[in-house]
Amino acid sequence: MNQPDISIVVCTRNRAALLRGALASLYDLATEDEFSYEIVVVDNGSTDETGRAIAEAADHARHPVRGVCEPEAGIVAARNRGIREARGRWIAFFDDDQLADWHWLAELYRGAIEKNCRVVGGAVQLALPADCRRELAAPVRMLLGEAMGGDLPQRYGGRLTPGCGNLMIQRCVFDQIGTFETAIDGRGEDTDLFERMQRARIDAWYLPTAVIHHLTPPERLERDYLLNLAMRMGRGIGMRQRKALGTIRFTSAWLLKGFRILAIDYPRLMWAGIRGNAEATLGRRCQLLISQAFLSGGCVATPSPQDATTNVAPESPPVANAPSPTTTPADATPAAEPLTAGEYVIRGVEPTAVMDFPVYTIGSPAPTIPFQS
Repeated sequence: MNQPDISIVVCTRNRAALLRGALASLYDLATEDEFSYEIVVVDNGSTDETGRAIAEAADHARHPVRGVCEPEAGIVAARNRGIREARGRWIAFFDDDQLADWHWLAELYRGAIEKNCRVVGGAVQLALPADCRRELAAPVRMLLGEAMGGDLPQRYGGRLTPGCGNLMIQRCVFDQIGTFETAIDGRGEDTDLFERMQRARIDAWYLPTAVIHHLTPPERLERDYLLNLAMRMGRGIGMRQRKALGTIRFTSAWLLKGFRILAIDYPRLMWAGIRGNAEATLGRRCQLLISQAFLSGGCVATPSPQDATTNVAPESPPVANAPSPTTTPADATPAAEPLTAGEYVIRGVEPTAVMDFPVYTIGSPAPTIPFQS
């Protein structure tokens, strides 16, 4: 078998219905004969029909599809196994609750060539339930995994950080800085990797035209789910920054965060409540809870057992202009759960096999693929 230029790594656990759609969107991506690719599916101990879904994909896809089993639970173990199994010079990460635009991979590849860089990522658009009419606030969209960094390519950094739902890395980067850190499994392993890239002066670029769609079921729009997610995220940020900054620098950051809560977060929450804007109030409450949990998380020396997570399909990266601090919601995602079967609105520009229509239904059989000409 010829060595592919790119290996797409998809980690999954007990989400066969979702996986079928995710893989179908990768069957026949645009390459313009500029590169070749394979799909590597890492099954992290599934007990459902995941194996059958992978086999179906191998039968339908125009590009090689391989399934490997990783018995050690956790997203970090799964991703690191994907890195080891990948044959490509480039490794692109993709989640099992996503759909890819037809030109997604081509935009990443071309962007890497044009920017002469070894790390590229793209935009994540939320695919909301077809009957959802809510105008979600920026902090809520960030928690749900939306990543929109503007209309022009730009370097990652500051508030704009990459997440593994839409990220392509040249293999030599892992040789240089190591793979995902096992000690922080499920607590921002992609953010930790990016911080190591920055310390190694490795350039990373955001490409707005490399688009994927993140399926967002009704249960993830509920207030309690979002508040719990915000709390877990803030706690994870605090714990990680305490370790990274050291006692003196973190104490300064901790005090500044406390000042922000009193001077900014609380007043904004009160104003949203006075205006009677329910979505803005929920967004401000989420932001406040992130800040409060940051303070409490910074006082914890090591993660408690209940903070651990074995989810292998974390949320995607944060929205670029979300209120600080930002991180990937992978810090906070609870254990992997099956998404509600239903219809989701796709804002696709470049349709794939599962995106010929603006509405996508979870749980449908593996589609017959109308390959692009």
